[in-house]
Amino acid sequence: MRTLRPLMAAALVAGAVHAQDSAPPSGPAPAVAAEAAAAPASEAAPAAVPEVTQARPPPEEFAGCNQGPAHGLPEGPVALGYFEADMATGRRACPRTEVGLGGRFGASIDTPNFYGNLGINGLLFGSFAVRPDVELFATLEAANFTYTVNAVLTATQLTLGNFTLGGAYQVLNRGTVMGGVSARLLLPTSFETPGARAVGGELGFAASWRPKGWLEVHGYLGADVTSAFSRANPYTRFGGLLMAGAQLQPVSWFAFVLDLTGRLGEVSYFAPTAGLRFRIFKFGIEVGATLPLAGNDRHDFIMGARFSWRFD
Repeated sequence: MRTLRPLMAAALVAGAVHAQDSAPPSGPAPAVAAEAAAAPASEAAPAAVPEVTQARPPPEEFAGCNQGPAHGLPEGPVALGYFEADMATGRRACPRTEVGLGGRFGASIDTPNFYGNLGINGLLFGSFAVRPDVELFATLEAANFTYTVNAVLTATQLTLGNFTLGGAYQVLNRGTVMGGVSARLLLPTSFETPGARAVGGELGFAASWRPKGWLEVHGYLGADVTSAFSRANPYTRFGGLLMAGAQLQPVSWFAFVLDLTGRLGEVSYFAPTAGLRFRIFKFGIEVGATLPLAGNDRHDFIMGARFSWRFD
């Protein structure tokens, strides 16, 4: 019996150790495992953040209004017309803020009928961009000089000339294509015809396409009416104008413009107009000339120059 007791004690100790090794672990381990199993997949591995890329700005030649390389260079059709102030001269498609002065010289010489007329206009003009798509503009013939001669008399006159006031609204600006509607009024400020005052108005649509930085194609479609009120019966003149042209700009400070203009109405003509444009910073210069090739307009030629400073 004494020899079996140590053996039995050793067996009991070995059994207890075996039972302890095979028992499940105690303590917080099961709770940790449960929490780990219940944790959402997003906490287990953070989701990949998508890469944000900024769109590249469009090239300068496709940026639309006021984004070209020549900020102060004149735009649109050459502002040289056959009528009062800036009537029937078209309009650019892009609003801007500028002031300027200019001059216009026209000649009508009819030797077989012993008639000649020379006219010189001193112009003040300006525009104000109320918003990027809205513009107000005005033109005043501050000095209007005429020299007329026929078979029996010669007359010289210096008076205040015509004044126009208008506005434009841009309805289209899609990168390379711009377009806008405009309206202007001819106000009765001129003393050129004694005892008569000229009034009128014009509605039009201007378009511009800039496929390249060095090329701008423009057009204008308009209708105008002018009447003179006096003691005699009023004389009313209606007309429609269609203009198309292009500007070539090989460098940022110089451009060449060629326009073709046709007008139907009481006074009709078909006339090319050529212009040269320059800029020095925001100071713009435009010189041009036009002559009618067909129609009943009596002008032999018209020349002009404009000098402007741009603020926006």
